[in-house]
Amino acid sequence: MHILKPGRPQHQYLRIIPLALLWVAIQSALYGYIHVNGLGQFIANHLPVGSVFFLVVLVFVFNPILSRLGPNATFTTSELTVAWAMVTAAAAVPGYGLMEFIFPYLAAPVYFATPENQWTEIIFPHLKPWLFLKDPQAAQGFWKGIGPHDPIPWSAWTLPATFAITFGLIFFFSVFCWAIILRRQWVERVRYAFPLVQFAADLTQADPMGRKLQPAFRSSFFWIATGVAVLIHLLRGMHRFYPVIPDIPLDYPIRQFFPTKPWNAFITGWPLLFRLRFSVVGVTYFLPLDVAMSIWFFFIFYKLQQVAFSAFAITRISTQQQVMGAVLVLAAVSLWQAKRHLMDVIRKSLNPSMESIDDSNEPTSYRTAMLGMTGGFILLGLMLYLIGMSLWLVGLFIILMWIMATTAAWHVSNAGCLLVNVGFTPFQFFTMVFGARRLGSNNLILLSFDRSSIPNWSSQSLMAYSIQNFHLTDVHRISPRRIHIAAWMLVAVVFAVIVTYFSTMNWIYRQGALNLTRWIFNTGPAVLRRASREILNPSPVGVPGLMSAGVGGSIMGALIFMRSRFLWWPLHPLGYALGVTWAPSRLWFSTLIGWGLKLAILRFGGFNTYRRARGFFVGLIVGEYFMTAVWQLIGLKTGMGYWSGPPS
Repeated sequence: MHILKPGRPQHQYLRIIPLALLWVAIQSALYGYIHVNGLGQFIANHLPVGSVFFLVVLVFVFNPILSRLGPNATFTTSELTVAWAMVTAAAAVPGYGLMEFIFPYLAAPVYFATPENQWTEIIFPHLKPWLFLKDPQAAQGFWKGIGPHDPIPWSAWTLPATFAITFGLIFFFSVFCWAIILRRQWVERVRYAFPLVQFAADLTQADPMGRKLQPAFRSSFFWIATGVAVLIHLLRGMHRFYPVIPDIPLDYPIRQFFPTKPWNAFITGWPLLFRLRFSVVGVTYFLPLDVAMSIWFFFIFYKLQQVAFSAFAITRISTQQQVMGAVLVLAAVSLWQAKRHLMDVIRKSLNPSMESIDDSNEPTSYRTAMLGMTGGFILLGLMLYLIGMSLWLVGLFIILMWIMATTAAWHVSNAGCLLVNVGFTPFQFFTMVFGARRLGSNNLILLSFDRSSIPNWSSQSLMAYSIQNFHLTDVHRISPRRIHIAAWMLVAVVFAVIVTYFSTMNWIYRQGALNLTRWIFNTGPAVLRRASREILNPSPVGVPGLMSAGVGGSIMGALIFMRSRFLWWPLHPLGYALGVTWAPSRLWFSTLIGWGLKLAILRFGGFNTYRRARGFFVGLIVGEYFMTAVWQLIGLKTGMGYWSGPPS
């Protein structure tokens, strides 16, 4: 533990709030432009590129300048921690976490309705009129664009956008409170690794004597790795402008090696991609070896299953639906393991004066968190019932969302997964379990909108950001209540919503959604086409899917049993729960490299070498992230995107 210099006010943080809010505004506004124009992904993972860039600037530019004014002038650990918490919480808003898919969902019904698809008869009677953009001219302007001086029809958006965003914010607040409730269980009882927090701790740990750089950044290993990563991405970026400059490939295609069945199953669906990402290698260094091995092992295991299914024409078992069963079993076991802690939380909530249960080190009291979570989920249920979801489905839907958000946070906290794709959506789950006819038209349509606030595509999950930031205060031994970290995170989220709404709508209307990144805006009409197909041709209960889910649940149960009973068991259930999805297909190879390097260092160099090498792997993350952010910011002017790092 560092010895603080007398008189250095480590707990003060208010002077950094305006700077953090300024960056929240910048990253929220820029993300909408960068992503919808296909220039890259500025914040779309659980270690956001834009947020890391901001902290790197504070650490390597602001603090050295401030140190010249005296040792008490530099930003303290508390200030850097609050700034990091705010900008990462706000990162959940502009993209996958909340708002990116809201706009095409609201604007699609009127614009894409035709006599041929019969949406006027099939879809519109089941949608409340305030759930979508009704003004045809406003919808046309959204999709085709308007002139530079034409006014944006804000009034046409007010009601549908307010409802959709409010729904998302209430869900955000509910899982935010749930993160407060779970913090002690995950941090102090089961002791998850929180690998991303380990990196963030290095970034936010100020020197207690007010010197220029934090202790973590004085290592020669750090500067070597940072230099290598910066140089490689500098050359790769320059190659795009000047082809004479040699490119350094980081992607290694294998499609040409598997042209025919059954082996082409390796490169179909979620393909077996060989992609080297320095930041993923760096994060893997902070993972337990069994977790790191399980991530790449189980992805290959799933792909081999798909090869076998193709070879023997097996169609009744699905790897995707195995993930459903695995996630549900994982959720049930995790809830059972936390039962004692959750009972303590309930008792403390009912009797705040109970001294045997201490919640003074939590961001808020357990009573506040329980009331917030319970009230939020009840309000969500009322909103769902108001828009036409069947009462019997409302509770099941909220429970499933709760499970999916918790699973995403579990992946991030336990395995440092920069990207998490839970692997299935509520639409897929409920149509498989109940069949489309039993669900009915109203429910099918509402379940189709499965990316706005629904955490299946959890590259940005507020619950994951929240529980990491709460643990970061533990690492730094800062009282989360003293710096009001929960309140400032929520302020940043609301501020990001306001900035994102007006800036992103401006980008879209000035350019036209049809001229922007197609896969983002195609989600609007695509979900309505899916709902229409199910209404016209209802699918039955998915018996093969239920069988596959049963297989997945059984394997997950066996993995949990083996891990709990045998210390020598080398596989972690987390890898199986990740499944064969978008995230592991892009992360597995870099995770394999990171796992191999860590294993070699520990085996041949021992723990002291492992500790000294830490700076090298931190440098890989800082170098890749810094240059990725620089090239994406340059792309605002040049129009040349740069896709690198874990999202690509």
